[in-house]
Amino acid sequence: LNALGGGLGGAGCASSQDDTPGVFAEPWDYSENDNLDWKKQMTLLVSAIQSLSLKRGDRVEILLESDRYLRVLFTDGKNDAQKSLGEFYFTPNDTTVQFRIGSLANNNKAPSNVFMTGIAYQNMDRSEAIRKQMRYLKIPVLRNRKRTLFFVESDLDQFGPGSASLGPPAEMKAGELEGRPDVDPRLKIDSVQFFPKR
Repeated sequence: LNALGGGLGGAGCASSQDDTPGVFAEPWDYSENDNLDWKKQMTLLVSAIQSLSLKRGDRVEILLESDRYLRVLFTDGKNDAQKSLGEFYFTPNDTTVQFRIGSLANNNKAPSNVFMTGIAYQNMDRSEAIRKQMRYLKIPVLRNRKRTLFFVESDLDQFGPGSASLGPPAEMKAGELEGRPDVDPRLKIDSVQFFPKR
């Protein structure tokens, strides 16, 4: 999510771009809404964030609204020291909204990229509440993860190369758009893929 910049993520974060267990949340889609204009959706998103924060007793400050990008600062209503930075981006030529909401560790100064641990679920709940308020759909994402532990995702998992490893579509060779020629589609990715055996 280059439009949102780097540095955000980790504990206390909900992100549509970070595949880390406990952090990843599906991007949103507004293709089934009445109005597909991203500018109108941005206006509705700001309003939804403000009204939802008011209901939760939180304070919200719009830090930056620039073109398709929105950055907000959430301050917890029960604990003024608990702050989170939220970023939302409306993808061009699409109805996808990418987002991340991360907890700030440096609570007495301007937002930084260092995040608190222990409140990841609060930001996950916050992002889900915003999505529901907007009536956006979740976009299912297939993740290229190779599990180290059989039944659960962990920090020990490995990630295979995604389509991004091929480079931008304009620089791809003929045939690469259909898939990588050196990957066997029958390749067993992990043990769970064939569980239970028939």
